[in-house]
Amino acid sequence: MKALGAVAVILIVLLAGGAITSNLLSSDLAIQQTTDPSGDFLTATPDQAVAFLLVTGFIIFNVLGAGLTLMIVFWLLNHGVAAVRQESAS
Repeated sequence: MKALGAVAVILIVLLAGGAITSNLLSSDLAIQQTTDPSGDFLTATPDQAVAFLLVTGFIIFNVLGAGLTLMIVFWLLNHGVAAVRQESAS
């Protein structure tokens, strides 16, 4: 019964997400980059390029920081477990 409830909740969340996405795509929330028919919408302005580099650097820095923090925590936990095992063995 719990599994059926979990599946129902997941389906409701997916349907709600699809409805929200559909609503956003049909509205005029998108930024128009250029009105020139021959303009390239894949070319970034200098401000957009700097913002992309800053956001990418921020994300990479945070992911590495979180990984290093977890590495230190697990190393300390392993060190403590090894010390307790060594005390109990002797």
